[in-house]
Amino acid sequence: MKPSKIFKLAFNMVRGSKLRSWITIIGVVVAVASVITIISAGELMEKQVTHELEKLGGDVISVYAITTETSSKTPELTKTDVLVIKGIPSVKYVDKRVNSYSKISYGDKELYSQITGVDPAVWPKITQEKVETGRMLQPGDKNVVVISNYLANEEFNRKININQIIKIGNKSFRVIGILDNDSSGLASLFSGGIYAPLDSVYDIEQDSDYSVPKERGTYDSLEIKLKENVDTDAAVQDIEQKLRTSRHVTEKNQDFYISSAKSFIESSQSIIGGITLFLSFIAGISLIVGAFGISNTMFTAVLEKTKEIGIMKAIGAKNEDILLLFLFNSGLIGLAGGFLGLLIGVLITQVITYVIALKFGTPFELYVSIKAVVVALVVSIGAGILAGAVPAYNASKLKPVDALRSE
Repeated sequence: MKPSKIFKLAFNMVRGSKLRSWITIIGVVVAVASVITIISAGELMEKQVTHELEKLGGDVISVYAITTETSSKTPELTKTDVLVIKGIPSVKYVDKRVNSYSKISYGDKELYSQITGVDPAVWPKITQEKVETGRMLQPGDKNVVVISNYLANEEFNRKININQIIKIGNKSFRVIGILDNDSSGLASLFSGGIYAPLDSVYDIEQDSDYSVPKERGTYDSLEIKLKENVDTDAAVQDIEQKLRTSRHVTEKNQDFYISSAKSFIESSQSIIGGITLFLSFIAGISLIVGAFGISNTMFTAVLEKTKEIGIMKAIGAKNEDILLLFLFNSGLIGLAGGFLGLLIGVLITQVITYVIALKFGTPFELYVSIKAVVVALVVSIGAGILAGAVPAYNASKLKPVDALRSE
């Protein structure tokens, strides 16, 4: 029997039992749509989080002082640490930072936020952020700030424009720059969205419950930008070793911590990838359930078509023809479920993409994981064929006399 004839008969079998076929197909649709949605959403989230973290500087290393059990006083980062780090060949820039949590006043509204004091000569060279209006900080600036787009447009009752005055703690600052909305993302979230010259932040009145005033010459963190084509991991080890020697500490009583944006990005990718894999595994279980549904449908179809199988064999159909007929039948159910699941999964993915775009303030782009599509379709068709293999084999082994005698 020609394959085209077998395919036509299989298609008519699916059409002939619409209700049962559709109930089986729906099980496959749910499974495929779930797999495509979960994998696509996971890849999209990983892409967006990586993009946002890269705004912090993919080649930037951060150094923080930490309290240890053996230290008698709170460790600090000082000018000596800056000089040590600047002497390392792989280091290009070192930005000194001080954080202040203070009251921000503008118009008739007040709020509390973190203010990040930066070196105005270095910060513009290492940050990934860009100004939409105004300018970045420059050497010699005092009592001026660059603020995030969100703070300028959303936080207060009226917009903050360039050259307007806001009060931070007990001091007045002039706004000289407003960051571009696309570049401020997570970086502004971590910093509070307010950047000021380092020397001006030391004198700000702080909320003692959330921040401790720093003496001039001491810092909350040091942001290090490496030279191009430098091995980040090797640079981290070099910085760590030099600081241990300078600060007279060992690995056991080390009073500072070093992190890199690269390691943070890799960790976030690993976590998101693990969660996506786990959820995909859970969704994959529904594919197994769908396969059992196909198998049950095929066993029922064999019972219903027993006499027809006997007639087909009596007029010359071979065992291989009967086998292919029922394999085509189960494969069509898997294909139909996979295709409909693909359409629904892609639609749901676009909704999720739109929500993520709104959340991160990025342009909406159509997105679907090609890997998820290929895996879902191959698995759904494969599950359909495998699920129908046993019923198809049983049908092919029926003897014509026994099949024709059945009721």
